[in-house]
Amino acid sequence: MKKTAKRLAVISVAVFVIDWGVMGLKLLDNDYLITAEVIIGLISLAVFWVCIMYIKLTDRCPNCGKTKLSFGKYCPYCGKEIN
Repeated sequence: MKKTAKRLAVISVAVFVIDWGVMGLKLLDNDYLITAEVIIGLISLAVFWVCIMYIKLTDRCPNCGKTKLSFGKYCPYCGKEIN
């Protein structure tokens, strides 16, 4: 499931960048009807942040099974090294 969340996060960033490009081209062409692009951009940002939060909240210590709070080398609960 984590691989799916990572892939979905990457896809949502790609959609966001393409959406910004389309919106920029429309604005340069003096077309100010960008409602659809704004909605697509907001949805892609929301999907990205949900994926990042899922990845962060499901990251667990392989020794004790508790949620890791940081990117440190050692688990704050059991004190063992995390690979």
